Amino acid sequence: MRISTSQIFNQSLASMLAQQTNVAQTQQQVSTGKRILNPSDDPAGSVQLLNLQREFSLSEQYVSNGVNARNKLEREEGALASATELLQRIRELAVQALNDTNTPADRKAISTEINQLNQQLLSLANTRDANGDYLFSGFATDIQPYDNIFGSYQGDEGQRNMKVGAGVFIATNDPASKLFEAAFTQTLITPDGGNTGSGQITVTNNSGVAATFPELTFTYADPPGEYTVTDGVNSASFSYQPGMTVNLGELDPAFPGLGIRLEGTPDDGDQLTITKEPADEAQTMFITIQNFANALAENRVGAGDSPNNGDFLINMDAALDRIVDGRAQVGGRLNAIDQQTEINESLAFAMEKSISEIQDLDYAEAISRLTRQLTGLQAAQQTFSRVQSLSLFNFL
Repeated sequence: MRISTSQIFNQSLASMLAQQTNVAQTQQQVSTGKRILNPSDDPAGSVQLLNLQREFSLSEQYVSNGVNARNKLEREEGALASATELLQRIRELAVQALNDTNTPADRKAISTEINQLNQQLLSLANTRDANGDYLFSGFATDIQPYDNIFGSYQGDEGQRNMKVGAGVFIATNDPASKLFEAAFTQTLITPDGGNTGSGQITVTNNSGVAATFPELTFTYADPPGEYTVTDGVNSASFSYQPGMTVNLGELDPAFPGLGIRLEGTPDDGDQLTITKEPADEAQTMFITIQNFANALAENRVGAGDSPNNGDFLINMDAALDRIVDGRAQVGGRLNAIDQQTEINESLAFAMEKSISEIQDLDYAEAISRLTRQLTGLQAAQQTFSRVQSLSLFNFL
């Protein structure tokens, strides 16, 4: 078969170009440290690599979300911790102020400090995060939860959630209505609407009385001119004299140890009830505290001045319970973030290892291959150089 000079040139050139391409690819692998530069280098490995890289990116995003969620929750926890301290101080001042040894001037001075603490508490309820969003306004992050001490909650009941893992969402806030509003307890004395007489009851001593007790019903009977009191299970009767005082606990140990004064002229069948239980609707602790401070400044904190007497301490305990419960929930979420972050970091490490095994270059093998390729390329170039110099004219 006749081989032309041009054919020899073309074959030699094609061979050298192919070897140069192989050398260039190997050199790029060595410089980048990656075995797969194009999907065609390893189609199956490329698919695995894309899937792993996507999952790895998600894990990194989850870790980043966890950091953001932690920052928001730590901000909330700090605000609630400060609120706890303020409420405890207000309660301490209330215990001090309710002591009968205080003068009206003493109580007015204490009320001034309570007012200041209440303003600080309101400021905490309106706390913003690093982005300027209100922490305790639900989804309405641009709306201030409370405009003033007597204002109602302006936000909504939503909770913002952040995804910190596959199928794992963490609430990053709580609405103020769940934290700064609590059950409001008050001792109420209510005459029956059908009464025709002028009988009245006032509380004279509520020291040591439980936070709540069953409704007490007083019914007057004439004759024989006596009251019967019942809590629906237990009952006791006593003769009535205008202006008399009675300790209910002495009438029956099942009754609360409430001291009362009975006055007026009741008619036969007249009824009055005493109740002490939380109201149907919660009230902001700011209003509860402000009402107490106002009553304290006016020296109206006697046994019959519910809720601005010992009942205020019950309401402060309920407010503290709300804040403490909120802190416990925030702490639980922070722990969940820590646990999920460990999981995310562990998964990311495993995926990074798998990516390395698929993608990273075996330098020893690559350098050995590069050496062989360079040697082959040099040999081809030298051979081509000698072949192209051959000519029949050299032998004529």
